[in-house]
Amino acid sequence: MSHAGRIIGIPGLEIERVVRRKGIEVWAKPVHRPPCKHCQGDGLRIKATYLRTVKHTRQGNQVMTLHLRVPKYHCISCKRYFRHAFTGIRPRYRASEAYRLEVFETHDGGVTERKLSLTHQISPATRALVSAPYQPEAL
Repeated sequence: MSHAGRIIGIPGLEIERVVRRKGIEVWAKPVHRPPCKHCQGDGLRIKATYLRTVKHTRQGNQVMTLHLRVPKYHCISCKRYFRHAFTGIRPRYRASEAYRLEVFETHDGGVTERKLSLTHQISPATRALVSAPYQPEAL
């Protein structure tokens, strides 16, 4: 993992650029292509890419926002499509697990919703969704 990857805490990312203004904006993309999640084949091609924006953690008093360039893969052997999965970021969520845990622990520690919405840049309605602890699904 690169030095910047250790700071972010998500393995397998290549940092393209970092912009610091009111918050920290990080643009990144995956380093390696994973095997097919359906057949474990290696013959993948990139069908398309899209930009995924995820709130990650706070560095000091600034919220770090990741702008991930996420590829959509097409497996040559099984002809199926899938998107790149990142460790610590669940599909269809706009906040990483580290950020969700940080918001939960802060609110559980006695910080008011108003203060939480100012420091973490989220609304009280979003805070209710984010601050619920993660319960892994039973198999």
